[in-house]
Amino acid sequence: MEIIQSTAIEVLTNLALGVITLLAAYGVYYIRKAAAKVRAQTAKLKDDASRKLLTDALADVENLATVTVGSIEQTTAAALREAVKDGKADREELLALGKKAFDEVKAATAPEAQKVITDNLGSFDAYLSKLVEDAVRRVKQEEPYITLPGETITSE
Repeated sequence: MEIIQSTAIEVLTNLALGVITLLAAYGVYYIRKAAAKVRAQTAKLKDDASRKLLTDALADVENLATVTVGSIEQTTAAALREAVKDGKADREELLALGKKAFDEVKAATAPEAQKVITDNLGSFDAYLSKLVEDAVRRVKQEEPYITLPGETITSE
């Protein structure tokens, strides 16, 4: 009888240890699974945050370039283009206005925004050059062909 009791206790102990080991293995599995899920969510948050940061930086630089080019167009470029067309000014002066717009936008753009754009697009300067050229193109397209003062229009 003692042998049976001893064997039963040994079997129950081994069975209990097996169950405990199995529960520990499941626990470790679920802890690792939860940790992987947290890492994935953290990576997604970082991606979303960096994507938002890039989108905001691009929008800010684009708005700044559009406003700067529009301002230069309003104050200087249109008259200078006419002077170049009439042979009274050199085309280099128009190119200098583009450089002026580039420099103004770059100076007004925060270094953090420049870094975000460089990290994601390769070169802030190349992006800004293309952006200024596009803004000039859009401003030229918006320019009316003929502007007549109200007094010259007569109604019949």
